[in-house]
Amino acid sequence: MNLQKKLLTIFSGLALLALASGGVTVWAIAQWHASESNLQEHYQRSLLLQRVRAATFRALKEVPDRILTDDDDAKEEFEESIKPVEQDFQEWAELADSEAERQQVQQVRNAYNNLIQNSRRVFELMEANRRDEAFELMEEQLEEKDFEQFQKVTEQAVASDQKIRQIIRQQTQNTRQTAQLVLTISAFGILSLILLLFAYLASDLFAPLREAEQALDDVARGDFQRRLDEERKDELGALNRAFNRMTAAIAQREQVMGLKAMPGGETDNSTGADWHNLPSRLTLHRLVSQLRSRVSQLHNHEVDGNGAVIVEQKQALVEQLDQLLQAVTRVTEFGFPLDLNLARTDIRALLYEVMLRFQDDFVRRGVSFELQIAPEIDYAVVDRLKLREVLAELIRNALSALPEQGGRLGIRSYLDTDATNGTELLIEVADDGAGIEQPLINQAFVTFEDSRRQRPSVGLKLTKAIVEQHGGHLIIDSEPGLGTHVQIRLPWREE
Repeated sequence: MNLQKKLLTIFSGLALLALASGGVTVWAIAQWHASESNLQEHYQRSLLLQRVRAATFRALKEVPDRILTDDDDAKEEFEESIKPVEQDFQEWAELADSEAERQQVQQVRNAYNNLIQNSRRVFELMEANRRDEAFELMEEQLEEKDFEQFQKVTEQAVASDQKIRQIIRQQTQNTRQTAQLVLTISAFGILSLILLLFAYLASDLFAPLREAEQALDDVARGDFQRRLDEERKDELGALNRAFNRMTAAIAQREQVMGLKAMPGGETDNSTGADWHNLPSRLTLHRLVSQLRSRVSQLHNHEVDGNGAVIVEQKQALVEQLDQLLQAVTRVTEFGFPLDLNLARTDIRALLYEVMLRFQDDFVRRGVSFELQIAPEIDYAVVDRLKLREVLAELIRNALSALPEQGGRLGIRSYLDTDATNGTELLIEVADDGAGIEQPLINQAFVTFEDSRRQRPSVGLKLTKAIVEQHGGHLIIDSEPGLGTHVQIRLPWREE
């Protein structure tokens, strides 16, 4: 299993456990809210039942008062006491959740209606001066039958509500215990996966990366025999194999370069190798060493006064300088390959970055600089590193054309929507320096010849090559004494 699949598996497990924990939490909260709502409704039902009972008991106290004390206001007080009961019954019925609860409400209502109906009958008998019949109805019907039935059904309703509340509390307790169990398991699983991930990263990722870092340090110190483990089947294994191929190639190149004959006749040329095609720090080192040797010999012959030897040594020295120039040129070209790595790049940020690289030079030399970027300039598809080096090369050339103190330099960028090949990104670099004649500018982009061999101009040649590799054009206008204006035209690609 490669590195990506391993990490994806671990993070998928963490995500599933996190989703499970979140789902259980949401479920527990929903259950808790439902339980709380049910409890509140049952408490409200119990409260309404208690209000019905209290109002009925207060109203029934007026019945014996009317019979025994001839209280003329008893009937009015009776009616006043039972006035809110009907509203309480209506709200109680609306809170009933099941058919059994609705039947229970109806039973209490029926008992209440019988009780109220017979109470009113007693008041009517008293108004008709039929005290004995009223008294008999109160004792035999109201107190012994109706009141007893009302009290019985209301007590049953209270007990039923208490039982239901107990069930709801038990359900809430079960929900809480289930949620705690699932969350505990999820937390344990998440912790286990985190520890597994940490152990995996420490042993299977960080350790190989540290080993690769050490191997790169060894290569930087010149140990080209260093090799990494190639048995891994993941991305790190591929990286190790690429590293081994690289070090093997470098070692082979260095070995070959060590056997090559150097110009100047100091070594044997019988190998027939073309050392010019193998840029290497060893080549530069040997060229510089030979150059120093030839300069020293030339100085000694000048002291001796041998004119013929001096001329010969000067020619050899010029030849050696020319070889050194070519070697530096090849190393420079090797450091700036033209294979583009196109990516979506923030042009505005890139221009600011390039300007900041030369801020110290601007301040030290008192150069006035200006940066103008059109508002529509944002992202474009370019090779960020190579375009940055192009701009840096142009700014270096502009600074070299300015006086030691003072001068002006500016960068401007905008879009040309009227270009022949569609919209183009324009980046312009201008200075008011010494300037140069146009024929000399044209020669800067081509290889020129002398009596010995060709010597390319590296900086502007590579700059133009990079711009053209992007499908663009590099245009330079200059006039001695008036300054130089350089324009880069690139196709505007946002995706």
